[in-house]
Amino acid sequence: MLGILLMNTGTPDAPTVEAIRPYLKEFLSDRNVVDAPGWLWKPVLNMFILPNRPKRTVSRYREFWTAEGSPFILDSRKQCSVLEERLSVLAGERVVVRPGMRYGNPSIGAGLRELVAEGADSIVGLPLYPQNTRACTGTCREEFERCMARVVPGVRSAFVEEYWREPDYIKALAASIRRSWVHAEGSKLLVSFHSVPVSWAKRGDTYVEATRETARLLREELGLRSDDVLTTYQSRFDNRKWQGPLLVPELERLAAAGVRDVAVVCPVFATDCIETSIEVGVDAAEAYRAAAHAAGIDDARFTYIPALGADPAYMDMLADVVMNATA
Repeated sequence: MLGILLMNTGTPDAPTVEAIRPYLKEFLSDRNVVDAPGWLWKPVLNMFILPNRPKRTVSRYREFWTAEGSPFILDSRKQCSVLEERLSVLAGERVVVRPGMRYGNPSIGAGLRELVAEGADSIVGLPLYPQNTRACTGTCREEFERCMARVVPGVRSAFVEEYWREPDYIKALAASIRRSWVHAEGSKLLVSFHSVPVSWAKRGDTYVEATRETARLLREELGLRSDDVLTTYQSRFDNRKWQGPLLVPELERLAAAGVRDVAVVCPVFATDCIETSIEVGVDAAEAYRAAAHAAGIDDARFTYIPALGADPAYMDMLADVVMNATA
């Protein structure tokens, strides 16, 4: 039986300082995320970041959480359920899909154990990152291979590296934009991605090139002019040189130039999280509106395009990607 491990970054178990701290420690201890020398980074992490950052971010997690739990986990489980149904139809037999988070719970190891317990004798690792980069797909692959060897040795496996080139992915993304936002003369679409250090490209990371190509394909699918679509990046973490242009300065520049209507879509995220719902949907929106007001624009419009989540067209595309990986 085929089993699919649907991988993503993860989230704390609860919107509390006590739950955020171990999640953040696991995340920031990954050398694929922060590649500073351990002797330099560990004291900074343990003495300054972990005692303080959870206290600063806990209000954001509480804002994001619902009575049912983290929307990130709830949406991830819905993706598993929908994809499981579609793959079972395509395969002509039962297929099992389970979540496996790179950080936090349920872990990649726990997801693999559950797949094998359900009877899977062949497993496909499917990270939900359209574009491959070491801090996302790369670290998921490392952990997947580590856990396959340790937890389920001998089970056949395959791994999906990226899927941004898939025409049906671009079509699903374009359709989600059309549902939320109508382009008008003078309005702008910002296709924003999580930023990465500039130095990574020099080491062979293809992420920036892939993000730019994703934005180009999306613009062509939407039939927009090149000057109506901007590629930006957000969430710079430290004082290294990070890929730009950054989202908020670009929004402020557009507002100062008189642009009254903008939309932002974040294709690197398959499920909405703190970064998209709060940092983009709230913080970036407020920064744009403040800049627009300062420029004398009182009717500025900001639209955040939600992540695809369990969108039917997106799930169909992922099902096809999995079947191709097993062919």
